[in-house]
Amino acid sequence: MCSGKDIVLVVDYHDNNLSVRRFDEATGEEQVLTVPTAAETIQRLVADAVAELPAGGRVVWVMESTTGWARVRDLIGEQVRFGLANVLQMPRPPKARRRKTDKVDTKRLLREYLAGTLPWAYQPDRMMREARRLVACRESLVSRRTAVRNWLDRYLAHETWASRSGLWSQRGQARLRRFAASLNEIDRTVWEVKLDELAQIEGFLGRVEAVILRVYDAWPAARRLDAILGIAENSAVSILARIGSVDRFDGPEQLIAFAGLAPGVQQSDQTVRNGRVGGAGTDKHLRHYLIEATLWARKIPRYRKTYERIARRRGKKVGRLVVARMLVRSIYKMLRDGVAFEADVA
Repeated sequence: MCSGKDIVLVVDYHDNNLSVRRFDEATGEEQVLTVPTAAETIQRLVADAVAELPAGGRVVWVMESTTGWARVRDLIGEQVRFGLANVLQMPRPPKARRRKTDKVDTKRLLREYLAGTLPWAYQPDRMMREARRLVACRESLVSRRTAVRNWLDRYLAHETWASRSGLWSQRGQARLRRFAASLNEIDRTVWEVKLDELAQIEGFLGRVEAVILRVYDAWPAARRLDAILGIAENSAVSILARIGSVDRFDGPEQLIAFAGLAPGVQQSDQTVRNGRVGGAGTDKHLRHYLIEATLWARKIPRYRKTYERIARRRGKKVGRLVVARMLVRSIYKMLRDGVAFEADVA
């Protein structure tokens, strides 16, 4: 909330320069500055603002929730009221006026802040940021492994009549090595590089998953999630890292929307159509973990009847989607109240 005495620093952050819009609520004076992105510059900006504050005023620092915010927040600490703007939730201007410059961006942020309509973004703490980076590293490795495996599978499908069953077992990979040795120089080189890359990715995955397991052992909430059929150690830590603090959601329906499991809605008069799930601002990785968990979670007594009823009427995919939403509601309650999962509760 604006006090009428604050000095507001609205910052468009870049690696080399900061575009700063400085607004003094007491005098109405507004300045636009471009300064180097350096710790000394940021500290000087804040110190100058603090020195000019009237009694009862604060320095407010507003920036987008993109890169650099964590180190800036740690640098200026308690001297300011620090806020991250969630630009994805800000209304976009009419298309004819949709210009994108640093000055325009800071002007929009300041206008929404002064109006009290600026949407704020979640600020994960260091432990949560580390967990997210660890989980994202695993997701990247799994994606790369899938791409290499798909390439090898497609080569066999298009160029040979060789069997493609059991390729990723130890025997299967030994068979792939023998196959690569039988090729001419060009294809043999490509295959050996792909197989070496696959082996390297598997080694990296083992290292990352070992650390995830240690995080799991030290995280009580992850162990509670592991009690749900379909969620194991890796997915439990990944789901928690993707959710962050559950307190930032007003209720389970907000978490469902964040996970990309809420359908889009088109309504006109008495006509209402449900659209596709997902969309901007949702976490596709979190949705993936939850949908994958429903392969087993749909067998849990508290979800089974609903799944079977929906699957009969609308198909198994929609049934699993409904179970995923029910699962999110259970997870929300578990995290909010710190309770264990009860499989038999209706």
